[in-house]
Amino acid sequence: MYIHQKQLLFPVQVRNQNPSYAAAVLEQFGGANGELKACLQYFVQSFATPDPAIKDLLLDISTEEISHLEMVGECITQFMGPPDPDPSLMGGQDVEMASEAMTLSQAENSINQMINSNSTLQKSVILGGHGPLLTDSSGSPFSGNFINSVGDLLSNLQSNLAAELRARKVYEELHRHIADPGAREMFDFLIQREEAHASLFEEAIERVQDMQPEASFGDKEYSKMYPDLSKGGPGADQFKLSPDARVISGPFSGDPDSDTFGGPNPPMPQ
Repeated sequence: MYIHQKQLLFPVQVRNQNPSYAAAVLEQFGGANGELKACLQYFVQSFATPDPAIKDLLLDISTEEISHLEMVGECITQFMGPPDPDPSLMGGQDVEMASEAMTLSQAENSINQMINSNSTLQKSVILGGHGPLLTDSSGSPFSGNFINSVGDLLSNLQSNLAAELRARKVYEELHRHIADPGAREMFDFLIQREEAHASLFEEAIERVQDMQPEASFGDKEYSKMYPDLSKGGPGADQFKLSPDARVISGPFSGDPDSDTFGGPNPPMPQ
């Protein structure tokens, strides 16, 4: 059961209306590395998670991601500004905007130019009522294909760790390119929360190592060989799969189906 509390997890207050910024922030609303993808991915994974503690972790983080989605949606809506007023009420609005040193009508013209030059913004105005849509910053729609959930707990957790690191990177870029102090405060908060989630998933990955059904993972002949197939680099010397790891330098002979899984004739490089 979900209960919604009408309070943002962290306050969101952008300083100035800017539809171009709104389009950029859409990346974290309906994009492949955004908050909707994260909350749905962790929620879906939780159903078949056998470990009660990890299941609870997935639900806890999933629920926080919904709160992040709410914050991002609020940020987008504030950047877009209120819906257009009744045309019959327009006129006589040339009041000074101290922060921008322009009249309100001049600001409206500037904003309209932003909207007319960006198809994503046009869609938000026409279909979204100046609110967010389930798209990324280029207008591509959200897809269930963004969700990574397979029947392997370790794979799921590693996907989640990567998702948090990618989200942090996007927020860092938004912080760099969006010069609004209020939005940057929100980005700072979200960057730190993504780091917390990443650390929690790292802990969960360590916890699940002994729970894998295939205890012999990584101890077969093929799985202990470094692929030194791009010649002339330091990789083979720097990375070791195991103390007795060998190096692949060419084609292989043998039957991987039988020989890899304990067959009498382990594969040998030619």
